[in-house]
Amino acid sequence: MNRCCAENGSLSFSGILAANEDTFSDASATIVADAVIPMNGSKTEHGVGAAFCVLTNDIWAYQWSAKLNDNNTVFQAELTALHEAVIYASHLPNHNTSKIHVDNRASIMASSNSKSTNETARKIFKILISNPRIKVSWVKAHAGNIGNERADQLAKDATQHRQPYSHTNLPKPRIKGLLRKRMLEEWQTLWKNGDTGRKIYNIMPSVSLRPTNWIREDVIFFSQHGPFPAYFKRFHLSDRDYCSCGGIGTALHYATECIYTVSWHMRKPAPNFKKEWLKRVTNNLVSRQKIRGIIKFISENRDLFRPL
Repeated sequence: MNRCCAENGSLSFSGILAANEDTFSDASATIVADAVIPMNGSKTEHGVGAAFCVLTNDIWAYQWSAKLNDNNTVFQAELTALHEAVIYASHLPNHNTSKIHVDNRASIMASSNSKSTNETARKIFKILISNPRIKVSWVKAHAGNIGNERADQLAKDATQHRQPYSHTNLPKPRIKGLLRKRMLEEWQTLWKNGDTGRKIYNIMPSVSLRPTNWIREDVIFFSQHGPFPAYFKRFHLSDRDYCSCGGIGTALHYATECIYTVSWHMRKPAPNFKKEWLKRVTNNLVSRQKIRGIIKFISENRDLFRPL
């Protein structure tokens, strides 16, 4: 026989019934609770479902099923089915013993702890502690147990035909994940359609929360917002965009052809490969060290690089 006892703020379930043990008697109602999310234990293409069914005197007396939010977890679906089952059992006549069969050990363990972090599990605990005639036991899933298989099918059907069950909140990690995803999508849209930062966009078209490990000199070079004559002329800070060596004073000029920065030169890309060249440079530590040397040298010798 299944036993349920309270000890130090927790419920202890013992005498767990085997999957093939006869648990049906004239004076009892057997409630088989289940929540099914097939496909590698996550969810079907139709969503998340939960269900339980009631067998009394070899007759299916009642059944319940619901479709949960697609973002609810397997664990939440299991607890939802168990919660609805114990509510149903608690309203049966007091002389009836109700045996609830669950194929998920985690939901049983959570529901046996009054201090569980899960609100639904705590609600289940309160009902069970005040209704000792309700017995909860574990059965092996997909082992031919007729009640478990029936609840399994009910949960599957619920994902397609039931109205969404709104009483189960999304888990906080999932909410954080959804907000993070939405934030990144909106950020990506703004970044893609923006009017500023296009030089950086050409190098990094996708937004990311991972740090780039760029230092000041990297930002100056790749944004081309720095001590470059071409930059000064663009923002009307100078009338000329020529380097003192005679070339157009762009960031690329200093990195590939200026006679004053020859110690840090890299091979100049063809005009139609400029974007690819910049992307390679950002991912090459040696190239970035050269860029940092160039920017520091220009910053420390501004008089040498004044436009002619």
